[in-house]
Order: sequence, then structure tokens, then C-alpha cells
Amino acid sequence: MTYSWAILVVMIVGIAMWQLGIFSMGGATPTTSTGFNKIKPLLTLAKMDTTGHVDFTFTNGAGSTISVAGVSINNTADTDCTYPSPPTTPSTWPVSIASGENLYIAAAGTNCAQTAGTVYSAYINITYDQTVGGTTLRRSDSGTIRGAYEAAI
Repeated sequence: MTYSWAILVVMIVGIAMWQLGIFSMGGATPTTSTGFNKIKPLLTLAKMDTTGHVDFTFTNGAGSTISVAGVSINNTADTDCTYPSPPTTPSTWPVSIASGENLYIAAAGTNCAQTAGTVYSAYINITYDQTVGGTTLRRSDSGTIRGAYEAAI
């Protein structure tokens, strides 16, 4: 019984140390996302550079063609940083995206200069229209993409 308690304490301490990043080898911050129910970000293509320029690609997982009315971007890690709404790419809105196809958005931020490797947290809200059974519904999907600033090219 005593050994069981000792093993349990060691496991709890080990997990706590791992969560605090004590065992981190100084690797790069991975790009992650939370939220986004139907419109999914492609994290391997997500990028925010040190000037604040963003490139994000999303896949339509809504099950039918959607008409994207607008996208708003808010860098919650840098409150001085602002983005145009809707983003500059695509150049015309609304944008029709078939089921399974991709939406590429890009925008240049204002007051967004950061150091490469610093962590950003971009809250993104996508507003779209979806026709279901002959009825067009206005919907929105939102979430956060988190990663490290990359050097500007």
C-alpha cells in the first residue's frame, strides 16, 4: 500500500512538471487550433509573420456549398495589432466554397511587429450562408489558431 502511494505521488509530480514545460527541449511552438466546428483550419499552412501578415487556409466541412460573407481576425496576444474586415484576400466577397474545398485568406496587420518565435493567438470568426432544404441560413464558425511568429520573407 505504501509503494502505491509513493508511485502515485511520483506520477502526479512528473505530470505536473511535464505540463509546466520543464522537460521541453526548446523546440518550436506547435501551431494548434481550438473551436472551428464546420470550417476547419489547415494548420500546416497557417502562418503569421513578424510584420503581422497572416496566411490562413480553411476547409469547408459543412457538408454543402457555402457562401462566405466575411472573416474577422483578432490577434488576442497583441492588442495593438488590427486587421481589415474582411481580409484583403480574397479580393471580392462573398466567396462560394464547395464542400471539401479550401478558402484561403490573407491580410496585412497594422501595428503588429513582433519577434520571430513569439507566440501569437489569432481569434478568427467566419460568417457564411448555407442553403439547407431550400432555406438559406446565416451561420458563423469561430476559433483560435495559436502558433509562433515566423520571419517575414
